[in-house]
Amino acid sequence: MANVRIVTDVTANLDPGLVEQFKITVLPIEIRVGDALHVIGPGEAGEDLFEQMAEDPAQSSSVTIPASVFHRAFTELCRQTEQILVIVTSSKLSGAFEQARIASQAFLGRCRIVVLDSMSVSWGLGLMVRAAARAASRSLLLDEIVRMVRGILPHIYFVFLVERLDYLEKGGRLGAAQALLGTMLRIKPLLLMEDGEIVSLEKVRTRSAALEKLVDFVTEFATIEEVMILKSPVDSELNGLIPELKELLKQALPRQQFETIDYDPILATHLGPEALGIIVYEGL
Repeated sequence: MANVRIVTDVTANLDPGLVEQFKITVLPIEIRVGDALHVIGPGEAGEDLFEQMAEDPAQSSSVTIPASVFHRAFTELCRQTEQILVIVTSSKLSGAFEQARIASQAFLGRCRIVVLDSMSVSWGLGLMVRAAARAASRSLLLDEIVRMVRGILPHIYFVFLVERLDYLEKGGRLGAAQALLGTMLRIKPLLLMEDGEIVSLEKVRTRSAALEKLVDFVTEFATIEEVMILKSPVDSELNGLIPELKELLKQALPRQQFETIDYDPILATHLGPEALGIIVYEGL
């Protein structure tokens, strides 16, 4: 029996060499912002989308991978294997999970396809996909890989500092009056990813207080395997805080490394183009 094949979306931000080595199928995402449709494929960071969002007020948005795209991928993979594992961005942030489930129904009896809600995004999604691909290369069975990924899932944590409140208002995370008052008072919301959804953690009045809260969040963990800093790929005042954030983190955790990566367009549709985040993976 051929090894399990892994399918994910482009926001997993995988190294091309790893994709080729483990034969991972990476699908493009479709993001509609207002009337504009952006299709972002492997190797693309969505710069045009970020620039549009940075220049314009927040607009309604949606993210998905059409069922037809999944269907084509499954058709090809079912010629090579009988077991497919799909791991995509949280179903609370993207429609890809539901579209994958719909597409998988056409293959019942021909190929076993498990669609897993990562309840994560960006580097967190990539961590699960890399682990699944390596397990598949060792010829683990589909059920074994699913159990392993589900074991990783609750050990990944996200926290974000958001600069613009109009995206939180557009996404229903802030009322119009709250957004207006928060903007006037220069309130900085801190948000947490919980069960795949972005929820409010607390609010602070200054950026220095926000940085302290981000560091406090990280230092609460008894064990930490990796910490990643997520920044905007466009010019942002929050990006200027990264050296200070790294210094504070190094003082608290001198043995830990703190790599910085750009956050993905899916997060941008929910947080806006000017946010700063931290991902903590506490390990198993």
